[in-house]
Parts: sequence; structure tokens; C-alpha cells
Amino acid sequence: MKSLKLAITLLMLLPLVSFAEDGKAKIVTGTVRAAQCISSVHINNIDGREVYVQALGFDIDAGEHVMTGRAIIDTTFCKAVRSGSQRYKVQPLEANFEAGKTYYVGYDHSSSYAKEWKLVIWKVEGGDS
Repeated sequence: MKSLKLAITLLMLLPLVSFAEDGKAKIVTGTVRAAQCISSVHINNIDGREVYVQALGFDIDAGEHVMTGRAIIDTTFCKAVRSGSQRYKVQPLEANFEAGKTYYVGYDHSSSYAKEWKLVIWKVEGGDS
């Protein structure tokens, strides 16, 4: 069953691993790293404007951006003040996104204190790095 879920997830992510358009960075938000206490997020606000982007990821113009959204976390693998799946408002992430790179964004809930949970870039691929 786990291998079937993994295969389906990989198939869903195939369109996201393609290169971003010129002048754009790719943001991947649908990858779950439960063992590392990182949950997927759905970005719904970029630079103070409400946006409708794909839940698994999207392209963004290169440059400095502030984004936020929603995360649904599962604390099964990570100790937390509260247990089970909960909804938490994601505090804004501010970053400089470079064209041609892929940024993996998730909600880090590794702290045992929910007030310390935050939106993070946990991996960057492409470009010169």
C-alpha cells in the first residue's frame, strides 16, 4: 500500500519537476516529509494579494516575495503540544527566489511548541547550487 501511495505521489509531481519558465522560479508545496516534521502547504497569498495556485506547486516571477497559506499537519510522527491532524495559520515566508531554481516549501512543525512552527524552504534545486 505504501509503494502504491508513493507511486501515485510521484506521478502527481512529474509536472512539477519540469524546469520553470525563463525568468521564473518553481515552488513545490505538495511534498510531505512526515518523518522530518514537514507538512505540505497550500499557498493562498503572495505579496499581500490573494492568489489561486495549484495546491502541489506553481511558478513565480524571480525576485523577493512574501507568501503565506494553509497547512494541514499530521503529528503522528512528531511530538507536539496537540496531537492528531490540525489546521494552523501559516506565518509569512519572505525569500528571494532565483529564476531557474526549484524551491521546496513546507510547514516545519518539528518544535514541541506550536507557536514555533513556521513555513520554510527545506530544499533548493537547480541553477548553480
